[in-house]
Amino acid sequence: MYSSAWPTSGDPRIASVGEVLDDDPRYQDPGALCPMPTGFTPLDRYLGGGLHAGELLLLGGAQGLGKTTWALQLARHVAATGSGRALYVCYEHDRGYLLERLLAMESALGGDADPLDLAELRRYLAGQAPHPARGLDDLLGRLGRARPALERIRAYEHRLFLVRADATTTLATIAHLARTCPGDGPLLVLVDYLQKVTLDPDPGSDERATSLVADGLKDLALTQSARVVAVVAGDLDGITAQRMRIHHLRGGTALAYEADTVLLLNDKYRAVARQHLVYQPQLAEGFRDWVVVSVEKNRGGLGGVDLELRKRFAWACFDPHGRSVEQQLVDGRLYPT
Repeated sequence: MYSSAWPTSGDPRIASVGEVLDDDPRYQDPGALCPMPTGFTPLDRYLGGGLHAGELLLLGGAQGLGKTTWALQLARHVAATGSGRALYVCYEHDRGYLLERLLAMESALGGDADPLDLAELRRYLAGQAPHPARGLDDLLGRLGRARPALERIRAYEHRLFLVRADATTTLATIAHLARTCPGDGPLLVLVDYLQKVTLDPDPGSDERATSLVADGLKDLALTQSARVVAVVAGDLDGITAQRMRIHHLRGGTALAYEADTVLLLNDKYRAVARQHLVYQPQLAEGFRDWVVVSVEKNRGGLGGVDLELRKRFAWACFDPHGRSVEQQLVDGRLYPT
């Protein structure tokens, strides 16, 4: 609960240090200052244990690298471990699409001996379409291999919320959803993706719009002591053969200015120096299974760090146990050693 002595938004009133010590909600809630682990190692170590209250993280990358997969996996980890509530606001996909991916992800990450992959799940659902069922739970209950994942999801369903956003879902709508999100405990808000958030009135230019949305999401994080993660589209020009940088985000450095942390996803195979594709094709081919996660900005810790995660896209997830990139990086290109 916010005290009247501490402004919630848009209040430039002077506050003494004593008022901050006594009334800032982050210090009234003992768990508010605890970092919220992302579940990706060793990334959490560089983020000071995970995501922090009042901070905005941007996740950028070109199409097809797994930004939605990464964000949904983060939401699942937060809800499944009980470290907070996750509100996933998605402009790209409907809730059924996200739930299918969550089921495959849960089957793989939850430790099932024979995890149910996404393609198999969709084939099963398509084959069962003519048969009446009382919801997806009943339908999947007939598939024995889905039951363990369903039971685990049921255990944290009250901490994970999905929103199908559209052109009417404004920045103010997202703020309202965050304020009224059911449950207790720290809140993680994920927006997929930032460039589709509607502003009213329209600011007139895309660059101005993305800057205003980033500013608004940062304000949401501060005023509600939430953790906010926004997926950001990246321009294809300039990243087809090299590591992506902040200036390739649609909105550029102005967009990244508001963020406390910027992570960029890159295809490891496409970052390999061309001569190694020619003379060491087997070595380079093994890079196709990896995505590089670059910590480009990190106000709370070390930046300029390159980590990598193995793709498990058949199960709509990444292996959460990543590692540092071992190859030498020169001028944005990887040189196998």
